[in-house]
Amino acid sequence: MRQVFVTNSELEYEDAWDRLSRAGIPVFEPSKPSKEGRVLCIWLAHQYDDAVSLLLNPLHIVATSVTDEEFERIQAAADARMARTRDHAWEQSLNRLVACASLLLLSGLVYITLPNVL
Repeated sequence: MRQVFVTNSELEYEDAWDRLSRAGIPVFEPSKPSKEGRVLCIWLAHQYDDAVSLLLNPLHIVATSVTDEEFERIQAAADARMARTRDHAWEQSLNRLVACASLLLLSGLVYITLPNVL
């Protein structure tokens, strides 16, 4: 996700959106408002140079265009990677929690039994 265009003009914004979308460069507007104006971002970082060139020159031929189906596959693969990463992070957090709880229980057990042994 990378910002490629900012404007205060609705007409310029729609023109940039249409130009990039028609050329096979998936775009979106971030949900967080910008003080600079309306922001247009691209999803795929490798398309940045093509996007900027196309906005500067309407005759630019995009070398890295993707179809809607290709973009959906890319998004699905990224979502799957994020889910695996999230699951792995959750598993690591749970393992740390269990290790800390075990350490506390062991410390408590030593604290309780040690005076009886001595």
